[in-house]
Amino acid sequence: MDTKLRALKVQELKEILQKASIPPGNAKKQDLINKILANPPAIDVFHTLHPPKNSKPVPPPDHDDLLAPPEEVDWTVEVSIPVEPASPPKKSEQPPPSPAPAAPAPPTLVLSEEDKRKARAARFGTTYVEPIQQQPKKATGENFDKLKARAERFGTVPSATKARGKRTAPVENVDPEEQERRRKRAERFGLPLSGKA
Repeated sequence: MDTKLRALKVQELKEILQKASIPPGNAKKQDLINKILANPPAIDVFHTLHPPKNSKPVPPPDHDDLLAPPEEVDWTVEVSIPVEPASPPKKSEQPPPSPAPAAPAPPTLVLSEEDKRKARAARFGTTYVEPIQQQPKKATGENFDKLKARAERFGTVPSATKARGKRTAPVENVDPEEQERRRKRAERFGLPLSGKA
């Protein structure tokens, strides 16, 4: 309706307001349109002066509404379905049959690991390879001399004398001049003196 009013001239809008006994005044076109929309008598005058061209009712759409119930079913008729009360289950005087004794399970063969591997190799069509037996490790007492010689050569502490789980800091050989520098630096920055330095 707003678009129809915008299509009219200012003079026609003022005429609608005068016929509806509303003073138009010297207003802009948008103000006149707002006055007409705010007053029902002005809207009635507009409809009498400018009747809608298509006063026919809008026909229903041609497509079928899928969610609507089918037209051939009469939904106003109520059909009642007789419901019979549930009867209690009949008790038989015979005791329920006892379950049939289960057939004894076939005895399972306990296969050794080697037999299992051979069966697996046969099933997959591969050849069975005998596992290699590992040689037992030599006692560490026999290699102690070797380990001690290696420790001396590389300057490491042998594992027998190390504390388990803790690593010790390497011993640092520092000349007296470097020790003095470290002491002065610790005094200047307020660092604790380490006993190692």
